Amino acid sequence: MDDKITVFNLEDFFNLSADLFCIITLDGCCQQVNPAWEQVLGWKPENLIGRPWLELVHPEDIVTSQLPTEPQQNLHWDNRYLHKDGSYRWLSWSLSTSQQGLIYAIGKDINQQSRQIEALQTERQSLYNLLNQLPAFLYLQPNNYEVGFYNKRFQEVFGDPTGKRCYEAIAGLKQPCPICPTFRVFDSNTPQLWEWVDSKTGNVYQIYDYPFKNMNGEPMVVEMGLDITAVKKAEAALRQREKELTQKNQQLQKALTQLKKTQAQLIQTEKMSSLGQLVAGVAHEINNPVNFINGNITHAKEYIQQLLELLQLYQKEYPDPTQVIQSARSAIELEFLTEDLKKLLDSMKMGCDRIRDLVLSLRNFSRLDEAEMKTVDIHSGIESTLLILQKRLKARANHPSIEIIKEYGQLPLVECYAGQLNQVLMNIIINAIDALENPSVIARRNRPQIVIRTKLLNSNWVAIEIADNALGMSQEVKQRLFEPFFTTKPAGKGTGLGMSISYQIITGKHQGRLDCISSPGEGAKFIIEIPIQQVKSVQAKIPEGHNIPDT
Repeated sequence: MDDKITVFNLEDFFNLSADLFCIITLDGCCQQVNPAWEQVLGWKPENLIGRPWLELVHPEDIVTSQLPTEPQQNLHWDNRYLHKDGSYRWLSWSLSTSQQGLIYAIGKDINQQSRQIEALQTERQSLYNLLNQLPAFLYLQPNNYEVGFYNKRFQEVFGDPTGKRCYEAIAGLKQPCPICPTFRVFDSNTPQLWEWVDSKTGNVYQIYDYPFKNMNGEPMVVEMGLDITAVKKAEAALRQREKELTQKNQQLQKALTQLKKTQAQLIQTEKMSSLGQLVAGVAHEINNPVNFINGNITHAKEYIQQLLELLQLYQKEYPDPTQVIQSARSAIELEFLTEDLKKLLDSMKMGCDRIRDLVLSLRNFSRLDEAEMKTVDIHSGIESTLLILQKRLKARANHPSIEIIKEYGQLPLVECYAGQLNQVLMNIIINAIDALENPSVIARRNRPQIVIRTKLLNSNWVAIEIADNALGMSQEVKQRLFEPFFTTKPAGKGTGLGMSISYQIITGKHQGRLDCISSPGEGAKFIIEIPIQQVKSVQAKIPEGHNIPDT
């Protein structure tokens, strides 16, 4: 009776084990396999019985997977074994031979473990590659003066530190340094930033020491040193250059005073050019990741919808889940989560669209790719400018919102320097906003408004009008409006160059006209008139009743 129980227990162990059991005959064929083969590799017993065991081993692993040939021989190896779906799984095998020559093989599924080890090794190698590409030397410093891990740059600077103490490898000393900022980190447990001059080469390094503990809890210091010799030399040269420039500036002070107006205009123009480059660059850098996110949101919505449908199918097919599932469902508020997830994705999509609109406006405003004169949509430039200034148009503390009224006419594409024309629009609209933020305007309790009107004057000319309902300006201010450095704004808020440069852009660059209509208490209206096409040899016909000033 006991023998039968033992046999049954062995059969149960054979059939119920999660590991792969296989009995292999002398000719290397499978004689008996347990059900785990189907669970792990998809093969049913009838697929394997009588089939050579090595037939399903990965071709690259056959050499290391030879079956034992001697009685009482035990072998162990890992190899890849063919799954019924055509893929390969990593298995760990233990094989033993009996006196009768049968081979008993036990295989354990280590596929996931192998992938984790491979991923960890890949990640570790990536980290090593990254550290070896650093321009700074880096090494680990234990408190016994040895040199732990070091990167490629460390070896390039100090040579191979194998068998050397840190003071030998780095400083070339026979004993520890009297005062060592690195070892100060062990006492203070705080980072240290300092400069060190290599007495052997004269190079200057900026050293950063950071405390941490290794996997055994032992204190160590990560030290990174960046060669700043070139920076130091540049600083010295810069100081010398500054001294020379100071002397020259004293000699040229009289001439510089005479050229102040011209110089300031050039500086302002350069600033706007640099700003345009910065704006275009930022817009480009933002646009790439936003497009990536925006593209993936659509796929994310599809995937999530499929998962939700699968979840609904589970609920339909299994209406009475276990208590554990019911508790989990209540804990995460499944119904709310399902509904809110869709709203969340929609809000993300709206956010991406908003960023894309802003990026487009920034690019349209900067127009760096249109430094030459080209035909553009005037309304697009206006909209881009308004979008950039949107924050200043919104209501704030003690400032009501500013209403923008657009009265756009039917305009053709206009030949112009788009970036410079946008600069003019920006200057005029900012001046209108500044005027509407005057406390006296706010006290009138009238809704602050800016009216932007465009119209076609004739077949050759277009006009842009920008009007506000602020306090207006006196005749004296109006007469000096386009003079360089003239401003009515408080000190530090205005340079007095915006309208002067705007006038030069319209009249000089575009052969057009910039005028202002204003009187005290009646607001101000700026009128920009430019030809639809720029003609160098023959000036476009000026609209009747308008005179284009000579520049």
